[in-house]
Amino acid sequence: MEWNTKKLLEKALEEIEKDDNILFIEDVVAACGVSKKTFYKYIVKDSEEYEKVWDAINDNRITVKKYIRLKLRLSGKAAELLSLYRMICTDDERRAINQQYVEMSGQMDNNVQIEFVGSGEKRKLAHSEDEVDVERRR
Repeated sequence: MEWNTKKLLEKALEEIEKDDNILFIEDVVAACGVSKKTFYKYIVKDSEEYEKVWDAINDNRITVKKYIRLKLRLSGKAAELLSLYRMICTDDERRAINQQYVEMSGQMDNNVQIEFVGSGEKRKLAHSEDEVDVERRR
């Protein structure tokens, strides 16, 4: 088939709407039967067409997340469902389901501060061998 942006966008949106298991761009590419190179040639990242594809994928993700949440309440086998949920959840959802979430930030003086969210505990990492020795003596 001879592709152009309009045809490929229509095909992508049709496939996503038809199959709520399409959760990633790679799924769209496979469902359309094109290569990644061809897909990105016509559906350019950060374009209006790409945003339409992502919006449709996110609609599928919302549907799947609702289903998973329902199954989590009803199922004794939550581990498998939780794995899928982690793959498609937002950052805020990931923080909520993880036992420990580590947030790292750095400063220009080569110091790195790690804060364990929710614990209030902060640690400064050493950035020279002298500091490592000092830290070990404490």
